[in-house]
Amino acid sequence: MKSIFKCATAVLAFATLSAMAQPAAVAGDKAQLKSDQTASEQAKKDLKTDKATLKADTKSGNMAAESKDSAMVAQDKADVKGAKKAVRGDKYFSAQRKADKASVARAKKQLKADKAAMKKDKSAGKMAAESKDSMKVADDKQNIKSEKNAVTSDKAKLKADQAK
Repeated sequence: MKSIFKCATAVLAFATLSAMAQPAAVAGDKAQLKSDQTASEQAKKDLKTDKATLKADTKSGNMAAESKDSAMVAQDKADVKGAKKAVRGDKYFSAQRKADKASVARAKKQLKADKAAMKKDKSAGKMAAESKDSMKVADDKQNIKSEKNAVTSDKAKLKADQAK
């Protein structure tokens, strides 16, 4: 008789705990859903802000709107221009003019190599071909996607807990 009583007590206790745990699980799911929805809204605001920053930086020529590769190409172009200017200022047939012409050739060679690297990186989708601003926008898009998945998951879990 004692074993039946213990068994019945255990079953009753388990059923009571299950019934009590269910509202707590639903409340937890609701809280998680609300949290994920808030995070999703914040990610959308961040995306909007970062897109505006990218647009403004691109328009103003800010370095944050340039990739590492395009910054290197711009620097190489400036180097070629400066070296050509130095050649124009040198006396004809001087050793300095000869050295400056060699410098122009090196700068042009480097410019050609950096342009090729930039083209290769862009086609391969490498991060060196991405600006800081565009990387922020891409990160924001990824965050929105993951938050959307989290909200969907939370809604399904909440629905399942409410059905119990």
